[in-house]
Amino acid sequence: MQDALNAYKQGNLNYALRKVQEIIEKSESQEAYNLLGKILKEMGKDDEALQAFLKAGNRLEAARIYLQHGLYRDALNQLKDLNDKDARILRALAYIKLEEYEKAREELTNIEDNSPITLKAKGIADYYMGNYYDALRELSLAIEAYPYDAELFYYRALTKIELNMDPEEDLNTAISLNPYYAELYYNKGVVLETKGKIEEAIKFYSRAIEVKPQLVKAYYRRAKALMKMGKEDEAMKDIESVNQIKNSGSS
Repeated sequence: MQDALNAYKQGNLNYALRKVQEIIEKSESQEAYNLLGKILKEMGKDDEALQAFLKAGNRLEAARIYLQHGLYRDALNQLKDLNDKDARILRALAYIKLEEYEKAREELTNIEDNSPITLKAKGIADYYMGNYYDALRELSLAIEAYPYDAELFYYRALTKIELNMDPEEDLNTAISLNPYYAELYYNKGVVLETKGKIEEAIKFYSRAIEVKPQLVKAYYRRAKALMKMGKEDEAMKDIESVNQIKNSGSS
């Protein structure tokens, strides 16, 4: 077992995988399955890693994989009755994705942890619960610790909008970190439109639609902006697009 563990720590994953599989063939154990799960996860084999963690009884790691794949209820089932700090943080993240923000914030109560993931969870939950000053502080601390997460800048931008602060710089940073996040372009368009920069706003609404063609609100905002510029025919095309999306049930 130590040979496989050393190989894993040194990054020799193929050798570690072979050794731990040999161990499991001779004698199954939770320890061996747990190591197998870690190796498979680092090799990008999440489905196999999940099965290994389940056999190991490692519900925390199984929940992480479910979360990464958008299976939030499955993650919560794995975390049931687990009340250590890591489990509560993962539960909070699942509740946020399920838009159950009060439950998320409740999970994070009295957790003294300044890791970026915890601060992010607290910040997003506080934003949706209307605790904007708390959200601003938490998201700012998270950004200070880890300035590479587009969502952190996106939610801080949304928070700044609620606090009548200028969010444009945060939106620009978020776009540079994740240029395929349609909501960023949409909100940048809204900010520009409120500043009277209608033509620029239209460009950002168009980019949002390009990234996510089913983003109905972007068509609405672009139509209104086009109306302001006297381009009624183009605006009506956007309204027609909205109707088509709604009729197709893909909005």
